[in-house]
Amino acid sequence: MSRNSIFETIAFLKEHWSKPKEVVHRGERCLVPLVCSLAPRGVDAPTFHRLPIVVPDGIREFWRVTKTAALFKDEKYGQWGVEVLDPESALIKTQEQLRNRPRDFSSADLVVARFFGDSDLVVVNCDPAQADFGSVTIALPIDRRPDWPVVAKSFTGFLESMIGAEGDKYWEVQS
Repeated sequence: MSRNSIFETIAFLKEHWSKPKEVVHRGERCLVPLVCSLAPRGVDAPTFHRLPIVVPDGIREFWRVTKTAALFKDEKYGQWGVEVLDPESALIKTQEQLRNRPRDFSSADLVVARFFGDSDLVVVNCDPAQADFGSVTIALPIDRRPDWPVVAKSFTGFLESMIGAEGDKYWEVQS
């Protein structure tokens, strides 16, 4: 179910996930429905020029359309889903991680989202000199960086996989 652009992916989320839906994760029906809510407006282009890093296209395009989002959120308990941060909050969260976990986080990282109900973070590689520029890694709260799963080649790929998994942490599913 691949869409051609982040714009199509966001339109799909708005059309198909703006009302709570019952989902099945790992063969089991979830106890609560999940929903996606996206901010009605994005950020302006000058915001990206003020950022001290190079933001890959997927997350930049996402922020141009919608500043923040709560994706696949369990609205009843608030213990499931992912919150995509706005650019300023992403920088703050990244700086916090650089201070608290300097051995695991690097200056090329940008924390773009956090999960509701746990401490996992969505990290995008923002170093255009690296072959994996734009890739998405899940920063685990206890594990060291070598054990963090790389879950997508791009933020758009991450969103597509989350949609395909109906909000489940698809990288945790054992084959």
